[in-house]
Amino acid sequence: MAQKKRPRFVCLSPCPPGFAANSDTQCRCQQNASPWRKPAQLTLHCDPTLAPISRPSSTSIDATMAPVSRRVLLPLLSLLLLALRHAALSAPAATSTSTFPGDKAALAALRSAVAASSVPPYSCLASWDFARDPCAAFPCGLRCYAPAAGATNSSYLRVTAVALDPAGYSGALPAAVLSSLPFLASLSLADNRFHGALPEGVPLPPSLRILDLSGNAFTGSIPASLFTAASALQELYLSRNGFSGGVPPQLALLGALTRLELQHNALAGPLPRLGAMRSLVHLDVSGNALSGSPLAAPGTLPPSLWSVAARNNSFSGPLSAAALAALPAVRVLDLTGNAVSGAVPAAAFAHPALQQLRLGSNRLDAVQEAPDGGSSSQLVELDLSGNRLAGRLPGCLGAMPRLAAVALDRNRFTGGVPERYAVRAAAEEATEQWVPFVRLMLQGNYLCGALPRQLRQLKEGGSAVVSLADNCLPRCPRKFFYCQGAPQKVLATCPKCDTSIHREDILLRTP
Repeated sequence: MAQKKRPRFVCLSPCPPGFAANSDTQCRCQQNASPWRKPAQLTLHCDPTLAPISRPSSTSIDATMAPVSRRVLLPLLSLLLLALRHAALSAPAATSTSTFPGDKAALAALRSAVAASSVPPYSCLASWDFARDPCAAFPCGLRCYAPAAGATNSSYLRVTAVALDPAGYSGALPAAVLSSLPFLASLSLADNRFHGALPEGVPLPPSLRILDLSGNAFTGSIPASLFTAASALQELYLSRNGFSGGVPPQLALLGALTRLELQHNALAGPLPRLGAMRSLVHLDVSGNALSGSPLAAPGTLPPSLWSVAARNNSFSGPLSAAALAALPAVRVLDLTGNAVSGAVPAAAFAHPALQQLRLGSNRLDAVQEAPDGGSSSQLVELDLSGNRLAGRLPGCLGAMPRLAAVALDRNRFTGGVPERYAVRAAAEEATEQWVPFVRLMLQGNYLCGALPRQLRQLKEGGSAVVSLADNCLPRCPRKFFYCQGAPQKVLATCPKCDTSIHREDILLRTP
């Protein structure tokens, strides 16, 4: 007796996405299991009476699938609805796009403080229409952000930056800008005509990182109340205003400050001790009436400084080796136009980082020789012009490997031009020992003797700018470009010419 053939079973509905059939008699669809969860299963009931002799038509499939699809899709639809409901419940609440009322009021105070006649129609402030929301609608001048969910007033946008264009706005700085914008990180009113005193008794917002009020007409003293230990200020620009009085010692409380620019004001008195500002890398107090001796002893300036600019003040006293050693990272030191006296210390030539030393127009009267002959110097530029320096030109300068710009003009140097100077001025390419001089200013001294052979070969328009005008060089004819300008001195006013070669010069001749 033939064995009764087992009917073939056909699953009338495919498994849903992510499932795979695992049975012939019962379409059990198994989801790929994750290692931490038991695999979900879904049973599809199949009709055993249908034997797929041939591919059924789409009509028969639609008709037979209807009851099965309902059994499959309804549970899936329920799962989908549950998932959507869970997503809706777990999603953060929608953030409002309106500006916090206090921030809007502070912006309105700033706009009201600016004279309407100073607001050009094309300017940024002309577009500030407070009938609209600032953060949502103002096209320029501010930046906003939405606080994280759960934060105080997180349903509002908060102002983080205000930056006005240099359109010539004239007005005062209202205290509300500093006191009512707690999220403010940057404020720039640079290159306008804001005037008057800065608000007293109002500290800078703790979140403020950059304050740029440069290029305006602010007057009065710099309020000490602006600066507290809680401040996170990193950059402060108050240059090109009319501030007077002293530099407030409270600046030393700004432990995060990296740049301080106070140049071109009317500040007076000594520079306070700023040694505690361990993050400060750039200081510019040029163009004031500051006095005292900030580099006579260590401690006044922080050791983190890379650049110190104090041009055109009334600083006096010596430039001490100890003060230079207390600034191990300084690369630029500019004290041009002060009353610094004494000698240029040898420590300046042996400093491990100093690249630009500008001491022109002071009262220096001597130059100490570098302890190693200048071979370890990092100097790229040296300006000692307009001092009272006498004697022979410093021989160590010719051995400084990176030195490219030398200004020794308007001093009292005597003797001849060192051959090493001439060699480096005439060179067109660097050697293994040094780079060529691209600038050699020796005019206005009492140099004498014959011109070195290498100088006589110099051509105008070459790689080096050289000047020997106004010296005691009768054999420096005006046909040479570096002899042009002021004529050579009358010989009666020149000291006896001594061009004898000193021992130091002999040593410098050796590569």
